[in-house]
Amino acid sequence: MIPIEPPAGPAPVASEFYIERNQIKTESFSKLSQIQSNPGDRWIGKITLPVLSADQAADWLGFFDALDGFIGSFWLSHPDYTELRGSARGSTSGRVFGDMQRGSILSTDGWAPNLSGAFRRGDIIQVGDKLKRVVEDADTDSVGRISLKIAPKIYTPIPDNTAIATSNPRGIFRLAEGFVAPSADEMRRHTISFAVEELLL
Repeated sequence: MIPIEPPAGPAPVASEFYIERNQIKTESFSKLSQIQSNPGDRWIGKITLPVLSADQAADWLGFFDALDGFIGSFWLSHPDYTELRGSARGSTSGRVFGDMQRGSILSTDGWAPNLSGAFRRGDIIQVGDKLKRVVEDADTDSVGRISLKIAPKIYTPIPDNTAIATSNPRGIFRLAEGFVAPSADEMRRHTISFAVEELLL
């Protein structure tokens, strides 16, 4: 199914939004730890909407039903970060540089050359249909290239020349529990929270 657009508003009043690591930790009898890191790190979270009128709630409930449980997917922005803090803010020319990249380093080009502080640690970007967090400050070089250290790691290789969005970055998500259970009071005011997980393809 093609990802659908959620209602335009209102904005969440609370959220939990973080990267879930696909790791296994084991300990020996002597308490020595071994950590196995597997592919599949992803964003997960919980979104809480403000109290909704019956009309507002109807729009959201129709959206949730259109998702058909776990089957459908939707576009979702990071609830707290919609713009870069670095000096590359507003740029629309960034592209993936090189094919078949995997892991935590993303090679890019197309930026303004010699841009100091282009990205700051914690900036959120969109690469194709994935949300990524930049985890180290980075500057562009003399030809506008930059290697970004990112999380979550690249799970499925991203094609060369894929656009990188720095404004209102979004990713594709689905309902983590497959359903949403709203509550309403005697004034028909609705309270809705829903759990989300990044869709890995």
